[in-house]
Amino acid sequence: MRIRSAAAVVTLLGLLTTLAGCGIEPTEVIDVGYPATGAKRPGVPATQAVLYFAYPGGVVPVSRPAGDAVSAEDAVPLLLKGPNEPERLRGYYSELPKVGGVDVVTSTDRVVIRLATDVSRLTRTARNQLVCTAAHNGVPGKLPADEVKVSLVGGGKAVTDQVCASLFPQAGRTGPSVSPRP
Repeated sequence: MRIRSAAAVVTLLGLLTTLAGCGIEPTEVIDVGYPATGAKRPGVPATQAVLYFAYPGGVVPVSRPAGDAVSAEDAVPLLLKGPNEPERLRGYYSELPKVGGVDVVTSTDRVVIRLATDVSRLTRTARNQLVCTAAHNGVPGKLPADEVKVSLVGGGKAVTDQVCASLFPQAGRTGPSVSPRP
């Protein structure tokens, strides 16, 4: 009996020594980017607004619960109200100016956003917020969000045919062009 107990203790100590000396050293926390975002459970309709807010380094999608499916017409006015308190506490902000009104019109694979401000004066981040929010919320036509064309109109200017992916340098597409309003 004592031999078995002694053998078990020796085996346990040998195992613990092996595990403790396996060469793995403690490390610090390594920051690798933004939290994961993406697909919900297959077959479950999305009842969340996807709003793009500014965050250090660019814009990021933020999901906000909604009762029903959300269209671009619904999402853009929500975006213009800015982040709510929990979103602000997580570091999200908006570069969009306070505007008196907005008119959002969708058609197959297109969105036109009319603002009561000169759209040529919007920052790149502000344009990204509008274009990506519009493209990621219920646009007719079933195109992927990075192929939906969004035009911003206001103050006698137009920034036309913007695509959410085209606003980011790594996408390999040209940036926005500003033209006088037709």
